[in-house]
Amino acid sequence: MKPQSLLLGLFSLVILGCQVNQKTTEEQLKTDENGIAILSDQEIENVVKRSYQYVAMYNVNQKMALAEKGLTTRGYNKGMRNTNLLDHTARFIARPNNDVMYQLAMLDLRKDAIVFEMPAIESKYASMMATGYDHYVNIPMSTTNEDGDFRQLKTILFYTARTEEYQGGDIEGVDETFEMTGDFVSVVLRVMPHANEPARFKRIVEQINSIKGMSLSEYQGRQTPKLGEVNFPPYGETDADIFENNLLEVMQFVFNHTTFDPNNQLDKEVLAVYGRLGVKPGNEFNPNDVDLTPV
Repeated sequence: MKPQSLLLGLFSLVILGCQVNQKTTEEQLKTDENGIAILSDQEIENVVKRSYQYVAMYNVNQKMALAEKGLTTRGYNKGMRNTNLLDHTARFIARPNNDVMYQLAMLDLRKDAIVFEMPAIESKYASMMATGYDHYVNIPMSTTNEDGDFRQLKTILFYTARTEEYQGGDIEGVDETFEMTGDFVSVVLRVMPHANEPARFKRIVEQINSIKGMSLSEYQGRQTPKLGEVNFPPYGETDADIFENNLLEVMQFVFNHTTFDPNNQLDKEVLAVYGRLGVKPGNEFNPNDVDLTPV
């Protein structure tokens, strides 16, 4: 069976067993005598296609933050330094490069903004990638020549529209503020270490080890506010696991922690698709409204 066909099959077990809350649907769905949603194969395929980027990134980010083994920070608002090149056994992402060193930070931006002090890095190639659950890739800093962002010390701040302690504006000492679409964010720094130049390699490792990350409150000399507990939906060993077991729960969580652009057609379409299933930003997932028994 092709992978897409497998996902459609697994997903249909969930979505055809979805007990629709009539008060939350924007458009009337066809249901059976028990109130179970009836979707056509085309409708199911549409939901799967519009869900996949969120499911894939939810799995990746949660593993990098919460997994106990491998390249993981073992928690949010924590970082992981790696000053070794990877080989073919690395599996934290599908196809990691083996000519760069990966540095990782997993951010929880609900309460406070996060500030990074990034040193000058003596590499011809360095890039910072920041991504929430929507899988829209942001590159706030990069260097591919002699005039890039890593040529001198730079301080950068990350926040979202929901960050409680910071709502935008200039901060003394911060060079750039970057608004993310997601409350839970992976920040991955890739640095080519020039491994064939031992002295340069050593200097780059020292520069990587001097990266500093902290809350905005700590940066300003105040006490960092405490984060509340988060009930994360289970992530899957594979993306297919979520489609089979807890798609609606994961998507409701994603919707509650993602900023959607009303002018972005892709954002509008995924909101419309899930709105018909009762999954909307601000809603609370109630497992009693969902029957996951295959029909």
